[in-house]
Amino acid sequence: MVAASAVVRSRAREETFMRKLTAGVVGLAVLVLGAGMGPSPALAKCPRECKVQIRMQYKACKAACAKGDKACKQACRAAKKAAKAACKVAPNPTPPTCSPSGAFLH
Repeated sequence: MVAASAVVRSRAREETFMRKLTAGVVGLAVLVLGAGMGPSPALAKCPRECKVQIRMQYKACKAACAKGDKACKQACRAAKKAAKAACKVAPNPTPPTCSPSGAFLH
C-alpha cells in the first residue's frame, strides 16, 4: 500500500511540473510573438505628403539664400535633414505638422 501511494504522488508531481512548464513556454511564446507584431520605429517611413512638404520648404529656404552664400545653404540642408529625421520618428506623421515637434508649421 505504501509503494502504491508513493507512485501516485510521484506521478502527480510530474504532471503538475509538466503543466507549469507548458504554461510557461506558451506564455513566453505569446510574449515573443506579441513583441514582434508591434511597429518598429527603426522601420518607420515618412509619408509622401510629408516628403513633398519637406522638399518644398528646402527649395524655398535655398531660394531665400543670397547667391554664393554657402553657410545659408548648409543651414537649409541641415534643416532638411533634421525634418526628415523628425518625420521618421514621429508616431503618426501627417501633414501639415508631420512631426510632433511642429517643425513644419508655417
